[in-house]
Amino acid sequence: MKDIGSFCVGMPSYNEQQKISTFLDHETAKIDALIAEQQRLIELLQEKRQAVISHAVTKGLNPHAPMKNSGVEWLGEVPEHWEVTPLKHLATVQTGMAKGKDLEGIETVDVPYLRVANVQDGYLDLDEVHLLSVPITSIDRYLLKDGDVLMNEGGDFDKLGRGCIWSGEIEPCVHQNHVFAVRPHSVAGEWLNAYTTSKAANSYFISRSKQSTNLASISSSNLMGLSVPLPPAEEARGILVRLNELVKEIDDLKHSATQATDLLQERRSALISAAVTGQIDVRGLVPEAEAA
Repeated sequence: MKDIGSFCVGMPSYNEQQKISTFLDHETAKIDALIAEQQRLIELLQEKRQAVISHAVTKGLNPHAPMKNSGVEWLGEVPEHWEVTPLKHLATVQTGMAKGKDLEGIETVDVPYLRVANVQDGYLDLDEVHLLSVPITSIDRYLLKDGDVLMNEGGDFDKLGRGCIWSGEIEPCVHQNHVFAVRPHSVAGEWLNAYTTSKAANSYFISRSKQSTNLASISSSNLMGLSVPLPPAEEARGILVRLNELVKEIDDLKHSATQATDLLQERRSALISAAVTGQIDVRGLVPEAEAA
């Protein structure tokens, strides 16, 4: 309280205070409106991104392709020449190690491990990777392998099953039990990763999840029950190439909108700082009637 009490405050006249306040209300309102527009644009681009991915991996790129009923309610129609196969026939799932186990008397080694926070939608955030004590005899059981498709076991509804492909960024590295390592053997990891970010896959994950307030989790057995649409290998590669181009265009627009938002936020803070420290003389900028 003593420090706060000794804090020096620049005090213009009451009339000038009102003019500064009126000026800032007017100018920050304009900036806030621009920020809101950019944030809405980012939301729309994110919706567009998921819609583009969802359509590509469930309908393909040919709008004239004959369609058939997939036999899966939440998947709907797929191209007639595509197959629909449960994930359990296309990959194996490796569950991770739970934290907090009693390891007293067991020889262990500290190994980097992935948490849910590290596995984002389509990319890895490795800025902060923790270490986990793992029994030496169990390391192979939990090691990640190049090409594993990482999927989060739980979180917010829209993050359920989200993930990316592990490319051996850290060696060795294990994963905790809230991150699944799906190891494809009869499907391309890139196709599986793209499909699990689609609206159809997310709908399945939510329908099979255990839910609490704003949170959900899915078991490995339910994960392996996911029906996966499979085009011929060559067609799948073509779809992924085009999909990557479209997603990059959308991500570039999102990045530009995010940068614009950051600049507007900086402009807002700088404007307030300049006005309340006398660096901007607003006396001639605000009409008397408006200030009053």
